[in-house]
Amino acid sequence: MIRPKLIASDLDGTFLSSGGQVSEENSAAVLAAQEVGIPVLFATGRPVRWLDVIADLPGGHPTVIVSNGAALYDLGSREMSHQVFISPDVALSAIEEIRRVVQDATFALESGIRFGFEAAYRTWTDGDVPEDAGLFSGTVEEILEVDDYVKMLVQSHELGADELLLRVKRVVQDRLTATHSQSAGRGLVEISAPGVSKAAMLRRVCAELGIDASEVAAFGDMPNDIEMLTWVGMPHVVANAHPALLEMDIPVVASNDESGVGRTIQSWLAG
Repeated sequence: MIRPKLIASDLDGTFLSSGGQVSEENSAAVLAAQEVGIPVLFATGRPVRWLDVIADLPGGHPTVIVSNGAALYDLGSREMSHQVFISPDVALSAIEEIRRVVQDATFALESGIRFGFEAAYRTWTDGDVPEDAGLFSGTVEEILEVDDYVKMLVQSHELGADELLLRVKRVVQDRLTATHSQSAGRGLVEISAPGVSKAAMLRRVCAELGIDASEVAAFGDMPNDIEMLTWVGMPHVVANAHPALLEMDIPVVASNDESGVGRTIQSWLAG
């Protein structure tokens, strides 16, 4: 195995445990990689408000790809360095059309700092996510007047994520980018501006660092990681990944609860 020059990893379901924590083995691997000059950069669907879990991780690259590639965030300066916003007019048109094919669809919009949601949209209420001061409720028209948004979310309680994604993609086509990162529970689809993906933002970062795609390793577990895994030269999926990723012809490493990312990184460094 040739050592990569950059390692990119998804967070939830990949680098983080099922409980949303960083294992000692994964933490040690990130620091060890940094010490030999291999940066570990995280690429997540999370907004910047949910990055506390890696804020003090020793050795992690300060740049984080957030909101499925719609933004770049610097953990050191706590500032956005690049954002790709959704057109409000396109968002309203898509919402109207999605409601016709998903009868129980409810919507929310994410700016990174604020999260506006319709009254019927269910936010996190089980204690897994800390209280979020950025949350507010209103109609989609009211929400769109408050801020610019990098992500729109569609929720359904009747459809699973895979079926919901199929219906949403038929509606938005190339006007917007739709994906999901759900393996169970209620259907949830994440929508970004056209061309947005973790891969597209990772390509931007690598161009600035002078690193070729063939020199990048990546880890993922969900459909929102597929473009990134396809783009890099050394893709890996964790054993607990979505079936669509496990069917890809790329190496499978140990699960997130077995610190598969960290174990794999340590094996490269030992080799």
